[in-house]
Amino acid sequence: MMQFGEFTLDDKQARLLCKKKEIAIEPKLFELLLLFVNQPNTIISRQDILDNLWTGSLVTDNAINKLVANLRKVLADEPKNPRYIQTVPKRGYRLICEVTLLESLNPTEKGQVINDGTSEVNNSIKKRCKRSFQNNAISTAIIALLLLLCSLFLWQVFSDNDKNSNNNRYTMELTRAHGAEESARMHPDNTHLYYLKKDSADTHYQLWIKNIHTAKIKQVDIAKTSINKIIAVVSGLNSDTTNLFYLDKKQNSCGVYQAALTQINHVKQVSQTNKTMQWQQAEKLFDCSDKRIKDIDYHVSKNMIYYTAQPQNFWPNQIYAFNLATKEHSFVTQVEPVGWGHHSIDISPDGNKLLIMSTNSDYKTQLLVLNLLNNEITEGVKFDYPVYQAIWHHDSEQVYYYAAPPAHQIIKSDLNGNNATTVVSVSEYLSPQMSLFPDGKNLLFSTQKNNFSNRWLVAPKQVSDIDNSTVYDINPALFHHSSQYLFISNRSGRRQLYLGRYDAKQAEIVTNFSQSHWLGYITVSADDQSVLLNAGNEVYLLPISTLNEISPLITLKQEHLIFTSEQPIISLDWLTKSGVAITTVNNGIPELMVVNLFDNKVQQLNGKWAYGLTDSQYPEYNYLIEQQSNTLYRTNSLTFSDDLVINQHKFTKTQVTLPNGFYHVKIDANVLYYGSDESDSVYLNAVPLNNIDKASKYLLNDFNGYDVSNGKIMLSDLESLEGDVHRTMD
Repeated sequence: MMQFGEFTLDDKQARLLCKKKEIAIEPKLFELLLLFVNQPNTIISRQDILDNLWTGSLVTDNAINKLVANLRKVLADEPKNPRYIQTVPKRGYRLICEVTLLESLNPTEKGQVINDGTSEVNNSIKKRCKRSFQNNAISTAIIALLLLLCSLFLWQVFSDNDKNSNNNRYTMELTRAHGAEESARMHPDNTHLYYLKKDSADTHYQLWIKNIHTAKIKQVDIAKTSINKIIAVVSGLNSDTTNLFYLDKKQNSCGVYQAALTQINHVKQVSQTNKTMQWQQAEKLFDCSDKRIKDIDYHVSKNMIYYTAQPQNFWPNQIYAFNLATKEHSFVTQVEPVGWGHHSIDISPDGNKLLIMSTNSDYKTQLLVLNLLNNEITEGVKFDYPVYQAIWHHDSEQVYYYAAPPAHQIIKSDLNGNNATTVVSVSEYLSPQMSLFPDGKNLLFSTQKNNFSNRWLVAPKQVSDIDNSTVYDINPALFHHSSQYLFISNRSGRRQLYLGRYDAKQAEIVTNFSQSHWLGYITVSADDQSVLLNAGNEVYLLPISTLNEISPLITLKQEHLIFTSEQPIISLDWLTKSGVAITTVNNGIPELMVVNLFDNKVQQLNGKWAYGLTDSQYPEYNYLIEQQSNTLYRTNSLTFSDDLVINQHKFTKTQVTLPNGFYHVKIDANVLYYGSDESDSVYLNAVPLNNIDKASKYLLNDFNGYDVSNGKIMLSDLESLEGDVHRTMD
């Protein structure tokens, strides 16, 4: 029992007493009070409250505010003149009164003040149990009783969390073959699972069907057909026919199709479970080559296809509808998209609502709902992290979505994020490919392990093999005057920066951000003294000295922030020691922004330029890529002092024009590098700027960033691809 102010808290019996009179208190409020009492004079952050009271669940700020306010009411505490719970602006709350331990088996411990600020409930109880063993005056029976009470109390403390966990549910793995099984859809018969299968060596997905009751699987012969995503599986006009809606995306083509699959028997009078499907000729519903489709869904009753796409292959994504009867496209009523735009959608089971995931350049996703009956839009919860997919629950009221990393959990809540519960918790990474099981209760979901690893494409001499994790090592950045390199990885659960060396297999973590950051582009200065880091919609200039394995950086400081954008950031590079080039996308058009590091002033170069580049081997030159034409220009006129001076009359047009759709462009040792997709393959291109040497290209297995220095090339590409389809079992 613990005394604070005029209150006594009986943690064993979960009771709160005031002057020996019991005070009614709800279980959640008691948990919050216990959290404060066990850590007096310690700041309890809002995240601490979330972690202890809503493990694995998502709740709104309003829920925390309401809980703290209700606890203050129970304690008759005034927020403006607190005796117990003090608000610490922008940091959390603190219990400001003294806490005294009343119950102790050692008489000398009575009246001891709890002041370490770090004890957990279970540690406190275990210590008391340990002391009971040391007291020879206590009988064996009493010891056993105390141990029982300890166990009961620990169970009681965590029982509410267990209610919100996956303990009362289980999931079943439906596929487990080598490679990745994904884009799963259940047939309305609740028996046949349609899915795509691919491993890292395949160039195309294969279509498979599995009877989940007999475990029999069959690959469908789709000949030369290419399928990237199964949109929907719908029963045909008769029981032997199934309609498959699918998306086929290639580098220079895109189409949405409908195919009929007819049930056949290879042997007469075989059982129903031995029947398989024969692929019929597919019908192209519409061409989408002029757009980059991000998500797509089929509305059965309206016979319409809703999809989100980048209208000019650049953000923001917008929402469209295609009427299969009239063959007409139309814009869907929507909030004006900004940043990344409306990237994911889901049609409710009752057909009346469209769930929309909209993400600004800050990488925080807002849930929106479009009522398809009256075109009204309702705002839902805004997350503190990007949500790549959310879908409706069977009741068309609640929603499913993924928890913030590093948790691998699927959460169910109402549209505002309230009443959140964890329905799936797994050890693998979750793929944004949820769909509803047509039994009205369960959920299909997929796990994935897309292993991007760093490797040398052109290696230096005397280099050790890189010891990669089996998760996600991306965007390497090479130093220019040493054998070091940085890269981004989620080895620790969240994206962090790691430091590697040519002669060492192991890499060391140099950031330990407790907050989840979307870390994107990184580049090291020509003198190896600074690094540019893209975190969400911001760019930071970090001294290399702050990045070391002995004392990892735990937060991104405001003093290092040099640029914030309302638009997505797609590239950054150095121009000079004091000038930085950052490319953002505004309404589908890449725009070059230049930051003067003397005063962090930002200037746009007349809206004409898309990218700015430097060559660390020849720093006297700068390069700019023109919008629309993709023509490369060179200049030596960029100077940075107190005022940015750019003499655009001294630009020299080179003989190089980059192809449409290029990405990840860099210049090193008078060679231009860029990525491109050609004929369903990915290449890294190297184009000498001396007009003498021949251009070359490297065939890659997909890739997620690279860097080049002194002709050495380190690449992050796909090493292996694994994934399985699962279902919940309610």
